[in-house]
Amino acid sequence: MYKPDPVSLPLLGTIMDQLSNAQPISKIFSTPPQILCKLPGGQVYFDSKLELDTDGWPDGKKPNGTFNGDPSWQPDTSLNYANGKSINANTVPYFVLPKPKPWSETHGVLPGDYAAIIFKDLIAFAVFADRGPADKIGEGSIELLRRLGEERIKSDGSVRNLGMGSRIITIVFPGSGRKTDRTNESSLLPKIDERGRALFTALGGVVGNG
Repeated sequence: MYKPDPVSLPLLGTIMDQLSNAQPISKIFSTPPQILCKLPGGQVYFDSKLELDTDGWPDGKKPNGTFNGDPSWQPDTSLNYANGKSINANTVPYFVLPKPKPWSETHGVLPGDYAAIIFKDLIAFAVFADRGPADKIGEGSIELLRRLGEERIKSDGSVRNLGMGSRIITIVFPGSGRKTDRTNESSLLPKIDERGRALFTALGGVVGNG
């Protein structure tokens, strides 16, 4: 029987009541999540590790061409702004879902959709901006980890390529993204918090006004 981290329960509010009627989602991962399911309202809920994704970070490579701490860094993200520019992992809280593309689409989730991410008694809102390996679930940007209390940029400007361990809850809201939200970074950042918070509280979650 799945039980979230007890420290996270106050944030989950009445979402806990919906888990008993959730529909399991079957997919094989190298590190299986504690739970992967679809809530009655269609939201995708999983409790997993949260590894680091630095894709889209402009400083992912040093001037000499060597990686700046993350050998899996890619300059591009699956989601782009209107001008084709990638999402910066160091300034935008984003989360990653596994390939192939049809997997997330089967559950109604498209790049640009929003999620609430819970770690212990902390919550952050994020945008679906990248796709990762098919056998991995639970990845987030540098800025997402930062908002959950874990800084990964070292004093020398390189990244500490380390995730956050387990028991991180992700609740994805299918169909929540809007193209007009992501004209550029300045338009996207406030919408992540505004839309994410509204969707989470409407679902039954509890979050302060800060």
